[in-house]
Amino acid sequence: MKTLNFIYITYLALVFLLTACQNDDLPQANFDLDAVTTFSGEVAHEKTDLIWQSPGGDTPLLGYVLKWSPNGQQIDLDPSQNSYTVVGLQNDVNYKFSIQANYGAIGISGANEINLKPQDELNFTVLPGNEFAIALWDTPNRSDISGYTLSWEPGGQQVEITPDKNTYQITGLNNDTEYTFDFIIHYSGGSNSNTIQAIATPGEISAFLLNVEFPMVNELVQFTYNPAYLPGSTATSWNYDFGDGNSSSEENPTHSYNAPGIYDVNVQITDGQGTVFNDTQQVYVWGEKWAYDIGFQIKPQSPAIADDGTIYIGSEDNNNFHAINPDGTLKWTYTGISDNVYSSASIGSDGTIYVGSKDNHLHAINPDGTQKWKFDMGGDAIYATPSIATDGTIYIGSDSDNLFAVNPDGTQKWVFNTLGSNIRSTPAIATDGTIYITSDDDNLYALDPGNGSALWSFAIGGNAQSGIAVNSDGTIIAAVDQGGSAGAVYAINSDGTLKWNTNVTGRITVCAPAIANGRVYVGTKEGENLLALNVSNGSQIWSFSTPGAILNSSPAVDQNGVIYFGSWDDHVYAVNPDGTLKYKFLTGGNVWSSPAIGSDGTIYVGGYDGKLHALEMFSTGLANDVWPMFGKNVKHTSH
Repeated sequence: MKTLNFIYITYLALVFLLTACQNDDLPQANFDLDAVTTFSGEVAHEKTDLIWQSPGGDTPLLGYVLKWSPNGQQIDLDPSQNSYTVVGLQNDVNYKFSIQANYGAIGISGANEINLKPQDELNFTVLPGNEFAIALWDTPNRSDISGYTLSWEPGGQQVEITPDKNTYQITGLNNDTEYTFDFIIHYSGGSNSNTIQAIATPGEISAFLLNVEFPMVNELVQFTYNPAYLPGSTATSWNYDFGDGNSSSEENPTHSYNAPGIYDVNVQITDGQGTVFNDTQQVYVWGEKWAYDIGFQIKPQSPAIADDGTIYIGSEDNNNFHAINPDGTLKWTYTGISDNVYSSASIGSDGTIYVGSKDNHLHAINPDGTQKWKFDMGGDAIYATPSIATDGTIYIGSDSDNLFAVNPDGTQKWVFNTLGSNIRSTPAIATDGTIYITSDDDNLYALDPGNGSALWSFAIGGNAQSGIAVNSDGTIIAAVDQGGSAGAVYAINSDGTLKWNTNVTGRITVCAPAIANGRVYVGTKEGENLLALNVSNGSQIWSFSTPGAILNSSPAVDQNGVIYFGSWDDHVYAVNPDGTLKYKFLTGGNVWSSPAIGSDGTIYVGGYDGKLHALEMFSTGLANDVWPMFGKNVKHTSH
């Protein structure tokens, strides 16, 4: 009998201990205990429904511990529960949910974790009308909605809406005034949703809306009829003319365009009284205008563009240099080159094309594609692009450790030697004629244009094989590869003293800086970003990241301040002046080439896919600024 009493007392003590432990801090997880092995959830608007199965084994459960983050919430549940609904969540936020089996004094099991993201099922939007607006929303997949509140500013007005509605017309608004509309869902039990917000400006409106502001070629575009277009009347039929020879009679049709351009889209709407309304909008479709297949990789070259629109580009063809018409057809090929062309071409005032090659020569080519002359540099012209002074003198460096000054007739004017270091950078010519050049001896040189003597040199602590830009005040901007994964941008005064320097993450190898809108733009390798720096002091304004290195593609800036460049992730990027993405175009390979912007706004860029791409991105031409692209202008004169 004593034994039975002892067992009974022990059992009561254990039950008391297990019960007391439910509210104490949980012990460290014991992974020998049975854990919840089946745990899943279904998301909805601002909530998720969780379900699980009891763990196996004979050990009695006290219950479950459910946790979720980023809120850092926790709740204890009864052992009889196998489901739980978590409400009050943020839509489009990743939540981590974990569940553990609580065995009281014995311990708590390891956690089973899942990640869920509640979805916005409301799709709240406000369509502007003429002195009014229409609020539209979907009913979320929830059974506990008791009503809605819609409010707006300016005005401070508020309306309560019954749960069976999903639209509301707001009248008495002022045209050309931006209104902010707040929308709240009321749930049974007294809780409310997070506030959903939309902005609309009443005024003269269009009959249809697009799901993308600027669609790409072959992208499926959703045209959505705007019911606010006909206040107090109901449309009964629609007839869309997409401006490319195609049409639709659907209320909300989809359509894609197979060529870039600006299309006049018209919709003819008939209402219930037979009245016909017409509305026309311009749709801007961007993308590739054409691609000329050279058949060989185009590496760091920037296309050069003549006054008549002819585009000049070299490649790893070994034999040919190409002239392409503005419509993407071949104009001619120059076959006087016997090795790869990495150098970008430059164009003289008389139309002569100058290009360096790995065949150790600077080639002068007539506008008809015949050879004018060639000059022996005694070493490869790897990345060096010729610069052309106002008197017609051509400056070009080579792997013979020399910078050559060549007369327009192909004779040598003078030579500057760096005593054992390659000159792969493109020279820059200041307004007073001073020649600036960097060398693999890690120095920046200022040279006298008359005889090539060094006026001064400045140690920049690394190679700068890309090129140099000169600001309007005479400051020289050089981008530097300092080895490892380090780079720097230097600003040197015209007297050879330091103005500022900025260290950056990632080498800057063959990406030349551009100067426009008071900013220096340059790309990095390991940093995989395009940097915008203040030209006055070198401070960073913004950084735009890409999935690949920006190693060789120098940025070009258009008249709208949009920056164009290529990346090793195979894309050509267009970035807005505030550092946000405007467009990105996928090519068939890495993009080393530096873009050039034609007078009609066409973006020309070469690719590792062996093609010269002509892109419509609605540029209005190269910026009329200090140094907006590689070589300063589309002729790459660097002066």
